[in-house]
Amino acid sequence: MSRRPRLPGTVYALGFVSFCTDLGSEMIVPLLPALFASLGAGMLQLGLLQGISDLLVAFLRIASGWLSDRQQRRVPWLLFGYGLSTLMRPLFALVQGPWQALAVRAADRVGKGLRSAPRDALIADVVEPAQRGRAFGVQRALDHAGAMCGALLASLLVYLGMQVRTVFAWSLLPGLGAVLLIALAVREPAPRQRPVEAGPAPGSTRQLTPFLLVVGLAAVASVIDLFVIARALELGAAPAALPLLWALLHLVRSTFAAPLGALSDRWGRRAVIGVGLLGQVLVLVGFALTDSLPIVWLLGAVLGLHAAFTEGAERGFVADLVGSKVRGRGFGAYYCVHGLASFGGAALVGWSWDRFGAGAGFAVAAAATGLAGLVLLLFVRGPVRAAIR
Repeated sequence: MSRRPRLPGTVYALGFVSFCTDLGSEMIVPLLPALFASLGAGMLQLGLLQGISDLLVAFLRIASGWLSDRQQRRVPWLLFGYGLSTLMRPLFALVQGPWQALAVRAADRVGKGLRSAPRDALIADVVEPAQRGRAFGVQRALDHAGAMCGALLASLLVYLGMQVRTVFAWSLLPGLGAVLLIALAVREPAPRQRPVEAGPAPGSTRQLTPFLLVVGLAAVASVIDLFVIARALELGAAPAALPLLWALLHLVRSTFAAPLGALSDRWGRRAVIGVGLLGQVLVLVGFALTDSLPIVWLLGAVLGLHAAFTEGAERGFVADLVGSKVRGRGFGAYYCVHGLASFGGAALVGWSWDRFGAGAGFAVAAAATGLAGLVLLLFVRGPVRAAIR
């Protein structure tokens, strides 16, 4: 059996950039429900913490993707985006109210908005079409590995007696490592060195539109991770244990993201994404029906499979569906739709939880995810001349 071609070094470099970034970020995120509870905030405000920041960066992703296409330069956007997030995150150590936390989170996510589309476009630029699912899977696996390590580190530091705000301040160091990696190890190819591919016209994005409807519906449930942490806290989990639940989610994602991304190269993107959406619906229904903390932990582990099935496959599908000259724009549109729907979904899930209880919040997320799967089945097709066979 022939060996698969090795992925370019840029893919692994960007994966380790994501590892360092999420190591710092996830020292903070799983502790945010406890921080918000100490500030007297409710579930709606917790949802808005994620939703408003996603709304803000949605439009930045369109702009950064479009500009990186025009300039045919991705790396400057990565340096600025990752650098901004690195400087903003430690400011959580200083917040004194929910709205200050919202402002810091929004500033952090501005950096994400500037870097995400150019980063994914760069990955698609340097790999052959038949390796896209695998390449994005590797990047997502290292991203989630960083998230897992960050959550475990946060849990250890809190267990050893470090104040939560001090943990937030220490998140600066991994972020600085990410910026250094970009400067030293990330290279983008000259236009003549980029893989030649069959598929849509180089300047075309028209085949992407139906898939964006699936992305938007599925994104209603994209903030559910924070609500799972909040549910565990509500059912009696100790604050020091919350990062462990977060780490469990990311352990599953890190373990399965690369093989399931590669599976989408063989089975096709639609099939792999569809399985992920179906599994997500079943898990969300489970969350809606249970009041047991051990079952929440079990479902939290299974929840991680959804991202492993969908993240690499979705990004590979976007690259399959858009032309090479507008790839940054295509990823910008993908992230923009995701961010807009995430904002609405966060508010809707949070309001449903506050008004009717946790079960209602999870039921809303399950219904939106099920509808996304139905649209995928009925209306989404692959590229006319698929690069993946």
